[in-house]
Amino acid sequence: MSEDVEMNFAGMFDRTIKPYIVILTLIFAASFLAGTMAPSTIRQQMGEVFQVVVGNYRGLAGGMLFFNILVQNVMATIFVVISGTIVGIVPTFAISSNAFGLGVLYRQASEVSGYSKAAIEVLPYGVFEIPALLIAASYGLWLGVMVVRRMRGEGSTLLRFHIEHAFRRYFAVVFPLLIVAAAIETTLILWLP
Repeated sequence: MSEDVEMNFAGMFDRTIKPYIVILTLIFAASFLAGTMAPSTIRQQMGEVFQVVVGNYRGLAGGMLFFNILVQNVMATIFVVISGTIVGIVPTFAISSNAFGLGVLYRQASEVSGYSKAAIEVLPYGVFEIPALLIAASYGLWLGVMVVRRMRGEGSTLLRFHIEHAFRRYFAVVFPLLIVAAAIETTLILWLP
């Protein structure tokens, strides 16, 4: 493994994805801001979709609810990592669409209960899930760049080794974050009216 795979940020991710984390965090921030400024019709539609999604989970018991949320998040983030090999389009879209949706939900909640209470309501959904998605998408984007370099003849490492590295980091960092995120979401869904 190359020197680029040196660990940093307390082991959260390695140096290979540092520039991709920065890029995707900026995209996330811009998309979140765009979501907060979306027209009321779009905000209303997104709010309705969110209520339908949450409504689908409400009838489930605690353990089944936790399992369904975890499986859905794991499948989505694994797809984001693997799809990165297609020049990184899907990871970038996943970040921007999730951030836009979160921005819309934050704006909707702030109009009902004020900005600080809205932050408290929306924040738990993103404390663990958003970092997990950002890291997964960063590995996906990194894999996309590795594919492009390989196609240009710039890389000598087999893509398989890059994919294996991405998934080792996925199960070491992203998967534990998703477990905690699913536990938080389960608690919120069960306790919210």
